[in-house]
Amino acid sequence: MELMFKIPVILVLVFIVFSLGQGMYYLAKDDGEEDKTRVVRALTVRIVLSLTLFGLLMLGYFTGLIQPHGV
Repeated sequence: MELMFKIPVILVLVFIVFSLGQGMYYLAKDDGEEDKTRVVRALTVRIVLSLTLFGLLMLGYFTGLIQPHGV
C-alpha cells in the first residue's frame, strides 16, 4: 500500500523539478515583456504542484500511510 502512495509523490516531485527548469529556461530565453507570461505560468504551475505535494503528504500522514521517524 505504501508503494501506491509513494509513486504519485515521486511523480509530483519530478513535475515540480521539470516546471522549475522550464521557468528557468523561459527566463533566460525570452526577450521582451510579451514573453514574460510563460515564465509566470511555469512558476505558477510549480507552486500549484508544490501545494499538491504538501496536501498529498499531509493526507498520507493523517491516514497513516506514512509515518515520521526519529533521527
